[in-house]
Amino acid sequence: MAETRDLVLEALVASAGAPVSGEAIAHDLGVSRAAVAKHVASLKESGFEITAQHGTGYSIDLATVLAPPAVSRFLADPASLHLLGGGDTGSTMDDARALVERGAPDGTVVLASRQTSGRGRLGRSWESPKGGVYFSLIARPTIPVAEAVSLPLAACLGIAEGLDSLGAHASVKWPNDLELEGGKLAGILMEMSAEADCVAWVIIGVGINVLRPDEPIERAAYLESSVPGLPLSQVAAVAVDGIRSAIAEAGSAGFASMRGRYERRFVALGHEVVLTNPDGTLVAEGIARGIDEVGRLVVARDDGELIVSSGDLSLRAHPTRRADRDSGPLAVS
Repeated sequence: MAETRDLVLEALVASAGAPVSGEAIAHDLGVSRAAVAKHVASLKESGFEITAQHGTGYSIDLATVLAPPAVSRFLADPASLHLLGGGDTGSTMDDARALVERGAPDGTVVLASRQTSGRGRLGRSWESPKGGVYFSLIARPTIPVAEAVSLPLAACLGIAEGLDSLGAHASVKWPNDLELEGGKLAGILMEMSAEADCVAWVIIGVGINVLRPDEPIERAAYLESSVPGLPLSQVAAVAVDGIRSAIAEAGSAGFASMRGRYERRFVALGHEVVLTNPDGTLVAEGIARGIDEVGRLVVARDDGELIVSSGDLSLRAHPTRRADRDSGPLAVS
């Protein structure tokens, strides 16, 4: 059963930004006006932008809010998901990890409008200001551990195909980024636990730049520059739906079924690339020939092809673009 605080939030979202009186909310929920005021104060402390006007009531800013009921309206199958959060948090990845350790089911999603301790791959810190979409999704896919390397790629492809429906056609950058018009639009972080030779659970953390700030970050892309007017809740919904669809496909048919679609969006395909370890040491350099059936990068060199499972990728043709320079204000949990 939903808590009263969540029901108050649902009532505010249902008003579509128009003021709704505390008395009306109290009557509908069967609680006192004082209780409504207490829960509104709690929601504001959590980062939801709610204003109170004497004589008209409360209203919520739906332009920047990522409230579960707002996202749920755009989901293909909201009943199969359990949405939490939506305000400010330290890290959605940390929140999701605590939930999965308590047995949270497949389809649990922790949302945030802002993160104060966001992190990216390899422990890098990321900025997560208002105006972006941040969430972590718990999934329990039926996939062998040996094929888990493909899950970040599948998730990126799922998001990109979801964004297609909004009119934004993103590219993918192996292994865990999305680009739009040459800038970094989104990133993915994944944590996993396995039992025997099968994946027990994965947490997929996502950060997407949506609203362009007054001082945009160098090399970052913002969704509103290509498709203005998109509510954050709709962007979050198509990303969640896209990931779930892609993970299901990877579990049933393997990454090989989507490899061609991934390669058609792969920004480095056919280009000279350099791959490095986190400490900067060289892993490989050569021509990116494609992705194999489990999501590994195929690099062509003078002495033959090399299969790479991980590494930071940069394009030789663009020496200022370094994969280890995380362009924010994007944070993946």
